[in-house]
Amino acid sequence: MPYTVPVPTKIIAVANQKGGVGKTTTAINLAACLAAMGKRVLLVDLDPQANSTSGVGVEKVEGGSVYEALLGEGQVTDRAALQPVVDSGRYDLVLVDCPPSVGILTLNAFAA
Repeated sequence: MPYTVPVPTKIIAVANQKGGVGKTTTAINLAACLAAMGKRVLLVDLDPQANSTSGVGVEKVEGGSVYEALLGEGQVTDRAALQPVVDSGRYDLVLVDCPPSVGILTLNAFAA
């Protein structure tokens, strides 16, 4: 059996400062297509509106978003929050659906 070097998890932020341009649609469909190709994909919904969440059939829960986790008391960055995911090797790709702005959440997604 040949030795294979594990490929590091890639993180891709789907972002645009304007709303309604297809960020969420792109993120959901890209995640679905990559998963259909056998890739292990994690879709992170960073938008407080949580449209990616509902778009994949998960019910929105008030106060249960990544927004609160990242900007709460601990003020964790995306990079720190995603590092255990990257290190685990469970996913080939992490897609981050960003909010329609270039604020702290989107900048953190870029840093990740």
